[in-house]
Amino acid sequence: MTGDDDEPGGLAALARVALGETGFERAAVWGAVGFAVSYVAFDAVSIAADAAASLGATGVPQSLAAPVAGAIAVLAAVGVVAFAAVGGGVLPAILLVYGPFTAVLLRTVGPEPYAIPLSDPASFLAAVVEPLGVAVAAAVAVGVAGYAVGRVVAGIGGSERESDSPPAEEEKGESASADD
Repeated sequence: MTGDDDEPGGLAALARVALGETGFERAAVWGAVGFAVSYVAFDAVSIAADAAASLGATGVPQSLAAPVAGAIAVLAAVGVVAFAAVGGGVLPAILLVYGPFTAVLLRTVGPEPYAIPLSDPASFLAAVVEPLGVAVAAAVAVGVAGYAVGRVVAGIGGSERESDSPPAEEEKGESASADD
């Protein structure tokens, strides 16, 4: 067994880190769902705050954008850590966190939600491109950090010995040698 797959620093190891054991499909779907839910979360929290204020609640802040954005960012980061802990790679982790971060940035610094000015589409496009670029940078930072933390949480951070054989085979081998 002297193939490239057995070499720890080989191309196979790099591909395993980049792509992971879990495919892009799951990350793409959850990234899209994260975008949709995060984008609408701002409206849902605003409606709930307006309803609470109309019922006489006091102390309801006027703008809840910062707490909602913070909660979504924390939830996305925890999701990336969990995704990496179960075998997701660094590139799918970045894709996973990109959806929610894009929604947060579009709602907090992007153009007016649900409105496309047809008279001046160039300024609208410029207002959309900037949050998308910042979301890429944030997704790369959080995705890579979340991947590293997730691998450490999974116990594959480099301190434990990795084995190619499943645990059941190892136990059988140990019990067979103990009987001899």
